[in-house]
Amino acid sequence: MEPQLSSGRRRRRTVLVLLLCFMALIPLSSAASGMRISRQKLEVQKHLKRLNKQAVQSIKSPDGDIIDCVHMAHQPAFDHPFLKNHTIQLRPNFHPEGLYDESKVSTRPKDRPRTITQLWHLNGRCPEGTIPIRRTKKEDILRASSVKRFGKKKHRTIPKPTSADPDLINESGHQVRKKEET
Repeated sequence: MEPQLSSGRRRRRTVLVLLLCFMALIPLSSAASGMRISRQKLEVQKHLKRLNKQAVQSIKSPDGDIIDCVHMAHQPAFDHPFLKNHTIQLRPNFHPEGLYDESKVSTRPKDRPRTITQLWHLNGRCPEGTIPIRRTKKEDILRASSVKRFGKKKHRTIPKPTSADPDLINESGHQVRKKEET
């Protein structure tokens, strides 16, 4: 009977050791998930700081959105590398012929009241030289599939035919029919 008792003790000891190891791992895993959450929060904050530009004026929309009036030169479009140091041209250098002919110029009464085109216009308009941009919120970014890809276009590759006869494809990638020799 003595050997069975010692195997029972071993079993209890093994279960106790496994239970202690398991209980020691729970706080470690929750700390790791907490670090993951705080890293995501930092990523979101960094992304929001890059997206939301310094506003000259902010307008609260009746539907809960905040519209920031951002200086024209600081609009997000100019964050693109090709548009860095771009100068804004408000008026064109030339007008195409016939654009401002007498028959095409409309005479609108100036005393007619402005119509409301956007809901946030009820609470104000952006000053001259600024453009309206809806403020991006944390929820908008978290709703996206990826924080890093938020607001970016998906790059789709153009499939290149592999089974087609190379003689039937011209330099622009289109298939063409061979001219039959007579």
